[in-house]
Amino acid sequence: MKKYKPILVLVIGCLIPLLFTATIPYALPTRLHLNSRKSTEHSWSFEIKLYLISLEEGSQYTIDVDIDAFWGMDISLRIAETPYMINGFSVDSGSNTGEVMHFTASKTGVYYIQMKVMSGSGFYDIIVESGSTTPATGATLEFFDISYLLVLILPSIFIIIVGLILLRRRASMPEKKPIISIYKKWDKPKQEVIVEKEELMICEYCGSEIKKSLKKCPHCNTTLN
Repeated sequence: MKKYKPILVLVIGCLIPLLFTATIPYALPTRLHLNSRKSTEHSWSFEIKLYLISLEEGSQYTIDVDIDAFWGMDISLRIAETPYMINGFSVDSGSNTGEVMHFTASKTGVYYIQMKVMSGSGFYDIIVESGSTTPATGATLEFFDISYLLVLILPSIFIIIVGLILLRRRASMPEKKPIISIYKKWDKPKQEVIVEKEELMICEYCGSEIKKSLKKCPHCNTTLN
């Protein structure tokens, strides 16, 4: 388990930014209601505003972003089935008074409308109406854009690259061997116990074996010569 711990940490580190970048667009959009104008919306230069609205399959709609010429705002208008805006339809006439798009829904469900400010900043109104109520400001063009897809995966790619470099560097480092202290056990030399053996003799009175150095027999208590 300890061997695979760095890999597990790397995988989790990749999933966290991926989860964040994948889910945050769904929290950003402002809800629009059909045939209901949302007034005095504000946007800064190069800011992207995201809206969502529920549409019915086969029905035609008009998306109208109305801007006063005073603000000098040039915008592009997009609509797609997901907030990532990978593919869908767009209109960008270069007008500084807003954009109008005609759109036919291919399914029943939620659609995402993106308004990107190309230049200028200020206030605007936005409305989605049933049918073709206002002439379009330009041709509705189909687009395919993977820029957000790159934003979605770039943090994870960066973490993977850095993680692999660190893992490779760690693998190339020499393994540290544990320091083992070796203690030599010295045995103390055994001390020899020298027992002096005394010469023995036989007591001439009782016949007992006694030490020759004795002056009196311990058995018969006779004084020896």
